[in-house]
Amino acid sequence: MKRLRTKLGTRNTIGAAIALLAISGLLASGVTPVAAQKPVVIGAAIALTGNLADSAAHVKRAYDLWLEEVNARGGLLGRPVKFQIYDDRSDAGTAARLTERLITSDKVDLLLSPFGTAGTSTASAVSEKHRMVMVNIAGASESIHQRGFKYIFQVVTPVPYYVEGTFPLAKKAGYKSLVFVARDYAAARDMEKAVRRWAPENGIEVKMVEYFPAATTDFASYIARARDIQPDIWVSVGYPPEAIEMIRQMKATNYLPKMFVHNGVSQEDFLKATGKDAEYALGMSLYEPTLPTKGNPEFVKKFKAKYDYAPGYYAALGYGGLLVLEEAVTKAGGLDQDKLAATLRSLKTETPFGPYAVSETGAQTAKKGLIVQVLKGHREIVWPFSQKTADAVLPMPGWNAR
Repeated sequence: MKRLRTKLGTRNTIGAAIALLAISGLLASGVTPVAAQKPVVIGAAIALTGNLADSAAHVKRAYDLWLEEVNARGGLLGRPVKFQIYDDRSDAGTAARLTERLITSDKVDLLLSPFGTAGTSTASAVSEKHRMVMVNIAGASESIHQRGFKYIFQVVTPVPYYVEGTFPLAKKAGYKSLVFVARDYAAARDMEKAVRRWAPENGIEVKMVEYFPAATTDFASYIARARDIQPDIWVSVGYPPEAIEMIRQMKATNYLPKMFVHNGVSQEDFLKATGKDAEYALGMSLYEPTLPTKGNPEFVKKFKAKYDYAPGYYAALGYGGLLVLEEAVTKAGGLDQDKLAATLRSLKTETPFGPYAVSETGAQTAKKGLIVQVLKGHREIVWPFSQKTADAVLPMPGWNAR
Protein backbone atom coordinates (compact mmCIF):
# COMPACT_ATOMS: atom_id res chain seq x y z
CA MET A 1 0.00 0.00 0.00
CA LYS A 2 2.86 2.35 0.86
CA ARG A 3 4.49 1.66 -2.52
CA LEU A 4 1.14 2.34 -4.25
CA ARG A 5 0.74 5.67 -2.45
CA THR A 6 4.32 6.56 -3.37
CA LYS A 7 3.68 5.76 -7.03
CA LEU A 8 0.45 7.73 -7.03
CA GLY A 9 2.16 10.63 -5.33
CA THR A 10 4.95 10.54 -7.88
CA ARG A 11 2.45 10.46 -10.75
CA ASN A 12 0.50 13.38 -9.29
CA THR A 13 3.71 15.37 -8.85
CA ILE A 14 4.78 14.64 -12.42
CA GLY A 15 1.29 15.55 -13.69
CA ALA A 16 1.32 18.83 -11.81
CA ALA A 17 4.79 19.62 -13.12
CA ILE A 18 3.73 18.93 -16.70
CA ALA A 19 0.65 21.15 -16.27
CA LEU A 20 2.83 23.90 -14.78
CA LEU A 21 5.28 23.64 -17.65
CA ALA A 22 2.41 23.80 -20.15
CA ILE A 23 1.00 26.94 -18.54
CA SER A 24 4.49 28.44 -18.35
CA GLY A 25 4.96 27.73 -22.03
CA LEU A 26 1.69 29.44 -22.87
CA LEU A 27 2.62 32.46 -20.79
CA ALA A 28 6.08 32.62 -22.33
CA SER A 29 4.54 32.59 -25.79
CA GLY A 30 2.16 35.41 -24.86
CA VAL A 31 -0.94 33.19 -24.72
CA THR A 32 -2.85 33.26 -21.43
CA PRO A 33 -5.20 30.34 -20.64
CA VAL A 34 -8.87 31.44 -20.69
CA ALA A 35 -9.46 30.50 -17.05
CA ALA A 36 -6.45 32.57 -15.95
CA GLN A 37 -7.59 35.76 -17.66
CA LYS A 38 -9.67 38.53 -16.14
CA PRO A 39 -13.32 37.74 -16.86
CA VAL A 40 -15.65 39.85 -18.97
CA VAL A 41 -18.35 40.93 -16.53
CA ILE A 42 -21.91 41.46 -17.75
CA GLY A 43 -24.09 43.43 -15.37
CA ALA A 44 -27.85 43.57 -14.98
CA ALA A 45 -30.48 44.68 -12.51
CA ILE A 46 -33.41 42.29 -12.92
CA ALA A 47 -36.58 41.42 -11.02
CA LEU A 48 -35.68 38.46 -8.81
CA THR A 49 -38.48 39.43 -6.41
CA GLY A 50 -41.64 41.53 -6.69
CA ASN A 51 -44.55 41.41 -9.12
CA LEU A 52 -42.36 40.85 -12.21
CA ALA A 53 -40.22 38.08 -10.71
CA ASP A 54 -42.14 35.09 -12.10
CA SER A 55 -41.84 36.45 -15.64
CA ALA A 56 -38.24 37.62 -15.30
CA ALA A 57 -37.23 34.18 -14.00
CA HIS A 58 -37.51 32.80 -17.54
CA VAL A 59 -35.09 35.44 -18.80
CA LYS A 60 -32.63 34.69 -15.99
CA ARG A 61 -32.72 30.96 -16.81
CA ALA A 62 -31.89 31.74 -20.43
CA TYR A 63 -28.99 33.92 -19.26
CA ASP A 64 -27.60 31.03 -17.22
CA LEU A 65 -27.90 28.62 -20.15
CA TRP A 66 -26.05 31.03 -22.45
CA LEU A 67 -23.35 31.58 -19.81
CA GLU A 68 -22.58 27.86 -19.71
CA GLU A 69 -22.43 27.72 -23.48
CA VAL A 70 -20.32 30.82 -24.09
CA ASN A 71 -17.71 29.74 -21.57
CA ALA A 72 -17.66 26.25 -23.08
CA ARG A 73 -16.78 27.78 -26.44
CA GLY A 74 -13.99 29.92 -25.05
CA GLY A 75 -15.73 32.95 -23.59
CA LEU A 76 -15.73 36.45 -25.08
CA LEU A 77 -12.52 37.78 -26.65
CA GLY A 78 -10.77 34.70 -25.27
CA ARG A 79 -11.77 35.61 -21.70
CA PRO A 80 -14.20 33.84 -19.37
CA VAL A 81 -17.58 35.49 -18.84
CA LYS A 82 -19.46 36.03 -15.59
CA PHE A 83 -22.58 37.89 -14.53
CA GLN A 84 -23.00 40.54 -11.85
CA ILE A 85 -26.74 40.52 -11.23
CA TYR A 86 -28.74 42.45 -8.64
CA ASP A 87 -32.39 42.21 -7.66
CA ASP A 88 -34.24 45.40 -8.60
CA ARG A 89 -37.33 44.11 -6.75
CA SER A 90 -39.51 44.96 -9.79
CA ASP A 91 -39.01 48.64 -9.00
CA ALA A 92 -37.91 51.14 -11.66
CA GLY A 93 -36.16 53.48 -9.21
CA THR A 94 -34.19 50.61 -7.73
CA ALA A 95 -33.23 49.47 -11.24
CA ALA A 96 -31.73 52.90 -11.95
CA ARG A 97 -29.75 52.98 -8.68
CA LEU A 98 -28.40 49.47 -9.23
CA THR A 99 -27.40 50.31 -12.80
CA GLU A 100 -25.39 53.25 -11.44
CA ARG A 101 -23.72 50.85 -9.00
CA LEU A 102 -22.92 48.35 -11.75
CA ILE A 103 -21.24 51.05 -13.83
CA THR A 104 -19.43 53.12 -11.20
CA SER A 105 -18.66 50.66 -8.39
CA ASP A 106 -18.58 47.24 -10.03
CA LYS A 107 -17.20 48.64 -13.29
CA VAL A 108 -18.87 45.95 -15.37
CA ASP A 109 -17.83 45.57 -19.00
CA LEU A 110 -21.29 45.11 -20.54
CA LEU A 111 -24.89 45.86 -19.57
CA LEU A 112 -28.24 44.17 -20.04
CA SER A 113 -31.51 45.98 -19.39
CA PRO A 114 -33.85 45.25 -16.49
CA PHE A 115 -36.97 43.20 -17.22
CA GLY A 116 -39.83 45.29 -18.56
CA THR A 117 -40.45 48.79 -19.83
CA ALA A 118 -40.45 50.79 -16.59
CA GLY A 119 -37.08 49.56 -15.33
CA THR A 120 -35.51 49.73 -18.77
CA SER A 121 -36.61 53.36 -19.13
CA THR A 122 -34.97 54.48 -15.88
CA ALA A 123 -31.87 52.28 -16.13
CA SER A 124 -31.11 53.29 -19.72
CA ALA A 125 -31.09 56.95 -18.69
CA VAL A 126 -28.24 56.04 -16.32
CA SER A 127 -26.29 54.02 -18.88
CA GLU A 128 -26.73 56.79 -21.45
CA LYS A 129 -25.29 59.32 -19.00
CA HIS A 130 -22.19 57.15 -18.69
CA ARG A 131 -22.05 56.51 -22.47
CA MET A 132 -22.34 52.78 -21.89
CA VAL A 133 -24.17 50.37 -24.18
CA MET A 134 -27.28 48.65 -22.83
CA VAL A 135 -28.92 45.76 -24.67
CA ASN A 136 -32.68 46.21 -24.28
CA ILE A 137 -33.92 42.69 -23.67
CA ALA A 138 -37.56 43.25 -22.72
CA GLY A 139 -38.40 46.96 -22.70
CA ALA A 140 -41.05 46.97 -25.42
CA SER A 141 -42.30 50.56 -25.22
CA GLU A 142 -41.50 52.75 -28.21
CA SER A 143 -40.89 55.66 -25.83
CA ILE A 144 -37.60 54.10 -24.68
CA HIS A 145 -36.15 54.74 -28.12
CA GLN A 146 -37.70 58.15 -28.70
CA ARG A 147 -35.42 60.11 -26.34
CA GLY A 148 -32.45 60.58 -28.65
CA PHE A 149 -30.32 58.01 -26.79
CA LYS A 150 -27.30 56.57 -28.62
CA TYR A 151 -26.36 53.60 -26.44
CA ILE A 152 -29.48 51.45 -26.11
CA PHE A 153 -30.39 48.70 -28.60
CA GLN A 154 -33.67 46.79 -28.61
CA VAL A 155 -34.03 43.05 -29.08
CA VAL A 156 -37.71 42.78 -28.10
CA THR A 157 -40.41 43.61 -30.63
CA PRO A 158 -41.91 47.11 -30.13
CA VAL A 159 -45.21 46.67 -28.32
CA PRO A 160 -47.62 47.91 -31.05
CA TYR A 161 -46.69 44.86 -33.11
CA TYR A 162 -47.76 42.52 -30.31
CA VAL A 163 -51.42 43.31 -31.00
CA GLU A 164 -51.34 43.68 -34.80
CA GLY A 165 -52.62 40.17 -35.54
CA THR A 166 -55.73 40.62 -33.40
CA PHE A 167 -57.35 42.71 -36.12
CA PRO A 168 -57.15 40.42 -39.16
CA LEU A 169 -58.45 37.58 -36.96
CA ALA A 170 -61.32 39.74 -35.65
CA LYS A 171 -62.17 41.04 -39.11
CA LYS A 172 -62.29 37.51 -40.50
CA ALA A 173 -64.69 36.56 -37.69
CA GLY A 174 -66.87 39.62 -38.35
CA TYR A 175 -66.32 41.25 -34.94
CA LYS A 176 -67.19 44.91 -34.49
CA SER A 177 -66.38 46.04 -30.93
CA LEU A 178 -63.48 45.96 -28.48
CA VAL A 179 -62.50 46.87 -24.92
CA PHE A 180 -58.90 47.53 -23.90
CA VAL A 181 -57.97 46.78 -20.27
CA ALA A 182 -54.29 47.15 -19.45
CA ARG A 183 -51.68 47.51 -16.76
CA ASP A 184 -50.78 51.19 -16.47
CA TYR A 185 -47.28 51.48 -17.94
CA ALA A 186 -45.68 53.04 -20.98
CA ALA A 187 -45.89 49.92 -23.16
CA ALA A 188 -49.66 49.75 -22.67
CA ARG A 189 -50.05 53.41 -23.66
CA ASP A 190 -48.16 52.60 -26.86
CA MET A 191 -50.43 49.64 -27.50
CA GLU A 192 -53.54 51.75 -26.96
CA LYS A 193 -52.38 54.07 -29.75
CA ALA A 194 -51.95 51.06 -32.04
CA VAL A 195 -55.38 49.71 -31.11
CA ARG A 196 -57.00 53.07 -31.82
CA ARG A 197 -55.22 53.18 -35.19
CA TRP A 198 -55.92 49.62 -36.38
CA ALA A 199 -59.43 49.12 -34.96
CA PRO A 200 -61.27 51.59 -37.23
CA GLU A 201 -59.25 50.40 -40.23
CA ASN A 202 -60.84 47.00 -39.61
CA GLY A 203 -64.36 48.21 -38.86
CA ILE A 204 -64.01 47.78 -35.09
CA GLU A 205 -65.22 50.27 -32.48
CA VAL A 206 -63.20 50.79 -29.29
CA LYS A 207 -65.90 50.94 -26.60
CA MET A 208 -63.81 51.12 -23.42
CA VAL A 209 -60.22 51.83 -22.37
CA GLU A 210 -59.23 51.18 -18.75
CA TYR A 211 -55.90 51.05 -16.94
CA PHE A 212 -55.13 49.33 -13.64
CA PRO A 213 -52.09 49.81 -11.38
CA ALA A 214 -49.25 47.29 -11.03
CA ALA A 215 -49.96 44.39 -8.65
CA THR A 216 -53.74 44.56 -9.23
CA THR A 217 -55.42 41.23 -8.54
CA ASP A 218 -59.12 42.18 -8.51
CA PHE A 219 -60.62 42.73 -11.96
CA ALA A 220 -64.29 42.51 -10.96
CA SER A 221 -65.12 46.12 -11.83
CA TYR A 222 -63.60 45.83 -15.32
CA ILE A 223 -65.42 42.56 -15.97
CA ALA A 224 -68.70 44.10 -14.78
CA ARG A 225 -68.31 47.03 -17.17
CA ALA A 226 -67.49 44.70 -20.04
CA ARG A 227 -70.57 42.61 -19.25
CA ASP A 228 -72.69 45.75 -19.63
CA ILE A 229 -70.95 46.82 -22.86
CA GLN A 230 -70.87 43.30 -24.38
CA PRO A 231 -67.82 43.79 -26.65
CA ASP A 232 -66.80 41.12 -29.11
CA ILE A 233 -63.13 41.42 -28.13
CA TRP A 234 -61.26 41.94 -24.85
CA VAL A 235 -57.62 43.00 -25.33
CA SER A 236 -55.18 43.29 -22.43
CA VAL A 237 -51.46 43.82 -22.04
CA GLY A 238 -49.41 43.27 -18.90
CA TYR A 239 -47.97 40.11 -17.34
CA PRO A 240 -49.09 36.49 -16.87
CA PRO A 241 -50.39 36.84 -13.27
CA GLU A 242 -52.93 39.38 -14.53
CA ALA A 243 -54.05 37.15 -17.40
CA ILE A 244 -54.43 34.28 -14.94
CA GLU A 245 -56.64 36.31 -12.59
CA MET A 246 -58.74 37.72 -15.43
CA ILE A 247 -59.60 34.24 -16.72
CA ARG A 248 -60.29 32.91 -13.22
CA GLN A 249 -62.59 35.83 -12.41
CA MET A 250 -64.34 35.69 -15.78
CA LYS A 251 -65.14 32.04 -15.16
CA ALA A 252 -66.29 32.75 -11.60
CA THR A 253 -68.80 35.30 -12.94
CA ASN A 254 -69.72 33.26 -16.04
CA TYR A 255 -68.53 35.97 -18.40
CA LEU A 256 -66.50 35.51 -21.57
CA PRO A 257 -66.07 37.69 -24.66
CA LYS A 258 -65.99 36.11 -28.09
CA MET A 259 -62.26 36.77 -28.19
CA PHE A 260 -59.94 37.19 -25.16
CA VAL A 261 -56.43 38.38 -26.07
CA HIS A 262 -53.59 38.90 -23.55
CA ASN A 263 -49.83 38.65 -23.98
CA GLY A 264 -49.64 36.66 -20.73
CA VAL A 265 -51.45 33.76 -22.40
CA SER A 266 -48.29 33.04 -24.40
CA GLN A 267 -46.31 32.02 -21.29
CA GLU A 268 -46.13 28.57 -19.69
CA ASP A 269 -47.08 30.12 -16.33
CA PHE A 270 -50.56 30.86 -17.70
CA LEU A 271 -51.12 27.31 -18.92
CA LYS A 272 -49.96 25.76 -15.66
CA ALA A 273 -52.04 28.06 -13.46
CA THR A 274 -55.32 27.96 -15.39
CA GLY A 275 -55.30 24.38 -16.68
CA LYS A 276 -58.34 23.55 -18.82
CA ASP A 277 -59.69 27.08 -18.37
CA ALA A 278 -56.85 28.27 -20.62
CA GLU A 279 -58.53 26.65 -23.63
CA TYR A 280 -59.36 29.02 -26.49
CA ALA A 281 -57.66 32.04 -24.91
CA LEU A 282 -55.50 33.97 -27.38
CA GLY A 283 -52.04 35.26 -26.64
CA MET A 284 -49.88 37.96 -28.15
CA SER A 285 -46.58 36.16 -28.66
CA LEU A 286 -43.20 36.96 -30.14
CA TYR A 287 -41.77 33.47 -30.31
CA GLU A 288 -42.84 29.83 -30.12
CA PRO A 289 -40.60 26.79 -29.65
CA THR A 290 -41.88 25.35 -32.94
CA LEU A 291 -40.64 28.26 -35.08
CA PRO A 292 -37.98 27.43 -37.70
CA THR A 293 -35.68 30.25 -36.60
CA LYS A 294 -31.90 29.94 -36.66
CA GLY A 295 -30.66 27.59 -33.94
CA ASN A 296 -34.10 27.20 -32.40
CA PRO A 297 -34.30 23.39 -32.29
CA GLU A 298 -30.97 23.25 -30.43
CA PHE A 299 -32.01 26.04 -28.05
CA VAL A 300 -35.32 24.35 -27.23
CA LYS A 301 -33.60 21.00 -26.67
CA LYS A 302 -30.99 22.46 -24.31
CA PHE A 303 -33.48 24.64 -22.44
CA LYS A 304 -35.88 21.72 -21.91
CA ALA A 305 -33.05 19.46 -20.77
CA LYS A 306 -31.93 22.02 -18.19
CA TYR A 307 -35.30 23.32 -16.96
CA ASP A 308 -37.84 20.63 -17.89
CA TYR A 309 -40.15 22.90 -19.91
CA ALA A 310 -40.14 24.48 -23.35
CA PRO A 311 -39.04 28.11 -23.57
CA GLY A 312 -41.55 30.88 -24.19
CA TYR A 313 -40.81 34.30 -25.58
CA TYR A 314 -39.36 35.69 -22.33
CA ALA A 315 -36.69 32.97 -22.32
CA ALA A 316 -36.07 33.35 -26.06
CA LEU A 317 -35.60 37.10 -25.58
CA GLY A 318 -32.95 36.56 -22.93
CA TYR A 319 -31.08 33.97 -24.95
CA GLY A 320 -31.38 35.82 -28.26
CA GLY A 321 -30.31 39.10 -26.68
CA LEU A 322 -27.10 37.57 -25.37
CA LEU A 323 -26.34 36.00 -28.74
CA VAL A 324 -26.73 39.45 -30.32
CA LEU A 325 -24.38 40.92 -27.71
CA GLU A 326 -21.88 38.09 -28.20
CA GLU A 327 -21.79 38.63 -31.96
CA ALA A 328 -21.47 42.40 -31.57
CA VAL A 329 -18.54 42.11 -29.14
CA THR A 330 -16.81 39.67 -31.48
CA LYS A 331 -17.31 41.91 -34.52
CA ALA A 332 -16.24 45.04 -32.59
CA GLY A 333 -13.10 43.19 -31.50
CA GLY A 334 -13.23 44.59 -27.98
CA LEU A 335 -15.26 46.31 -25.29
CA ASP A 336 -14.94 49.93 -26.42
CA GLN A 337 -18.47 51.25 -25.94
CA ASP A 338 -18.53 53.56 -28.96
CA LYS A 339 -17.32 50.79 -31.28
CA LEU A 340 -19.82 48.41 -29.72
CA ALA A 341 -22.66 50.91 -30.22
CA ALA A 342 -21.72 51.38 -33.87
CA THR A 343 -21.61 47.61 -34.36
CA LEU A 344 -25.01 47.04 -32.74
CA ARG A 345 -26.53 49.83 -34.83
CA SER A 346 -25.41 48.27 -38.13
CA LEU A 347 -25.68 44.59 -37.15
CA LYS A 348 -28.21 42.36 -38.87
CA THR A 349 -28.38 38.84 -37.54
CA GLU A 350 -30.62 35.88 -36.71
CA THR A 351 -31.16 34.15 -33.36
CA PRO A 352 -33.63 31.54 -32.07
CA PHE A 353 -35.84 34.47 -31.01
CA GLY A 354 -35.83 35.75 -34.59
CA PRO A 355 -34.16 38.49 -36.63
CA TYR A 356 -32.31 41.46 -35.15
CA ALA A 357 -31.96 44.80 -36.91
CA VAL A 358 -32.46 48.29 -35.52
CA SER A 359 -33.15 51.84 -36.64
CA GLU A 360 -30.85 54.80 -35.97
CA THR A 361 -32.61 55.16 -32.60
CA GLY A 362 -31.78 51.57 -31.67
CA ALA A 363 -35.40 50.38 -31.99
CA GLN A 364 -35.97 46.84 -33.25
CA THR A 365 -37.28 46.85 -36.83
CA ALA A 366 -37.00 43.24 -38.00
CA LYS A 367 -39.11 41.24 -35.54
CA LYS A 368 -42.91 41.19 -35.67
CA GLY A 369 -45.47 39.50 -33.45
CA LEU A 370 -47.58 36.35 -33.50
CA ILE A 371 -51.03 35.49 -32.18
CA VAL A 372 -51.38 32.09 -30.54
CA GLN A 373 -54.42 30.25 -29.21
CA VAL A 374 -54.53 27.55 -26.56
CA LEU A 375 -55.99 24.45 -28.22
CA LYS A 376 -55.98 21.03 -26.53
CA GLY A 377 -53.57 22.33 -23.91
CA HIS A 378 -50.96 23.69 -26.32
CA ARG A 379 -50.27 27.06 -27.90
CA GLU A 380 -50.92 27.04 -31.63
CA ILE A 381 -49.97 29.85 -33.99
CA VAL A 382 -53.13 31.27 -35.58
CA TRP A 383 -51.60 34.46 -37.06
CA PRO A 384 -49.79 35.33 -39.31
CA PHE A 385 -51.93 33.10 -41.48
CA SER A 386 -48.81 32.16 -43.47
CA GLN A 387 -47.24 30.66 -40.32
CA LYS A 388 -50.32 29.18 -38.67
CA THR A 389 -50.19 25.75 -37.09
CA ALA A 390 -53.98 25.71 -36.55
CA ASP A 391 -57.09 27.68 -37.44
CA ALA A 392 -58.42 29.98 -34.74
CA VAL A 393 -61.53 28.76 -32.92
CA LEU A 394 -63.83 31.79 -32.69
CA PRO A 395 -65.98 32.66 -30.92
CA MET A 396 -64.49 31.13 -27.79
CA PRO A 397 -66.98 28.54 -26.47
CA GLY A 398 -68.72 29.79 -23.32
CA TRP A 399 -67.92 28.26 -19.94
CA ASN A 400 -71.12 26.21 -19.94
CA ALA A 401 -70.50 24.90 -23.46
CA ARG A 402 -67.20 23.20 -22.71
